[in-house]
Amino acid sequence: MTIHIDDALVTSQIAVPLRERWVETEIPVEFSRRMRASEVGPDDVALISSAEATMLTTTHVIAPEIAVVMDGVGPIAMRTPVRPDEIEEAMVRLYECGATAEILIRALLRSYFGITATSFAYIDEEQGDEAPQVVIVDDEIGLSQPESGHQVDLARAWFILTGQAVVSHVTVVGLEAQARGGGKELEVLRAAVAAGVERRKEVRGRIAERTGADRDVLAEVTNRLRFELTLEDRISVANLAARGSWGSRFGRTIPVFRDALKVADDAADGGS
Repeated sequence: MTIHIDDALVTSQIAVPLRERWVETEIPVEFSRRMRASEVGPDDVALISSAEATMLTTTHVIAPEIAVVMDGVGPIAMRTPVRPDEIEEAMVRLYECGATAEILIRALLRSYFGITATSFAYIDEEQGDEAPQVVIVDDEIGLSQPESGHQVDLARAWFILTGQAVVSHVTVVGLEAQARGGGKELEVLRAAVAAGVERRKEVRGRIAERTGADRDVLAEVTNRLRFELTLEDRISVANLAARGSWGSRFGRTIPVFRDALKVADDAADGGS
């Protein structure tokens, strides 16, 4: 039984209170940069990238009361040497990106920017002779402006395209944890959210010290974060998985929502 936290810039308001022990718990808490679905067991609860959650549809459910939602602005950006509408096709370089960034650009590249990807390359892969015209950056790098060229906030692009916010991270509860209630882990995460919101300036200070991010830009992004899924957010996270999983290792569907299981159980009890 472990609480796993994907250690990203947008999860800091939940991660910092736990790491700094502003919220005390006897439950083990593990922090992992670019956490993969394979790190999360069926007895665990995890705050994980929405993209990675698509790999857990048979072993976990989503607890909608704790999430990270980027409402129209975020630290995931696309950089191009020229205006995006001047590019017809390009290799896409994913530079220091989390899984949400990858699924987001796959969802937007053709439908919003009109660009066809010739290939996707990761920072640890050989680039070959083809120079990338499209580079995706994330976290503190995405908050800075390039010295030349153009940069587009992908959370804003998603909102313009769909009218929806980007669900960056969701909380998944393993089916074994769900069977025993999973309530203690969720209480810990709820307390961390409350502490992070209350002490948001301290959290931003720690992020700025660690990353060198501009505090004003950081404040603009973190002040727009939300930490619970609305009905519209639930639609958005499913929409993002369906649109952005093509050509990737991610699935096209997300795990069922935890409260939907209760509705189903209540209906079954009522019909018996």
